[in-house]
This record gives sequence, structure tokens and C-alpha cells, in this order.
Amino acid sequence: MRCPYCKLDSDKVVDTRAADEGWSTRRRRECLKCGRRFTTYERVEEAPIKVIKKNGARVPFDRAKIRLGIERACGNLPIRQKP
Repeated sequence: MRCPYCKLDSDKVVDTRAADEGWSTRRRRECLKCGRRFTTYERVEEAPIKVIKKNGARVPFDRAKIRLGIERACGNLPIRQKP
């Protein structure tokens, strides 16, 4: 993390806690050069999962399609389903 005051890329984390009802992390940091403190918030960046088809098309991942394909492939095999 780069210090917003002196732009040095060297700091230490002073305090960490959950923020935004657990959806992000709040960190208090202290710059090792100028000694000033600043706060950063970290959030998970969600990227949608894409499936690349044989023809090169990209479509959104669909769990139901995967399950249906597995069920069809195992339809004639002696496999028991879990309850």
C-alpha cells in the first residue's frame, strides 16, 4: 500500500477489523517513513465465472446445466444418489 502523504510503498498494519457487516476489512496503517497513519478498506472483487464453449463463445456459468449434464451422463450407470 502506498502512503497517501509521502508516496512511500512501505507501511505496517496497526489495527485490523471487519467493516460493512463483515463484507469488507478496515485496516489502520502507519507509514514507516513519515509516521503518519491512514485507513484502507479491502473488499472482495467479484468476477463472474464464464464458460468458454467449443465455438469460442463465452457464457455465464450455470450450476443447473452442469448438474443436468452429469445426471444425463450417469443416467444408465449403476450409480446411487445421495439423499
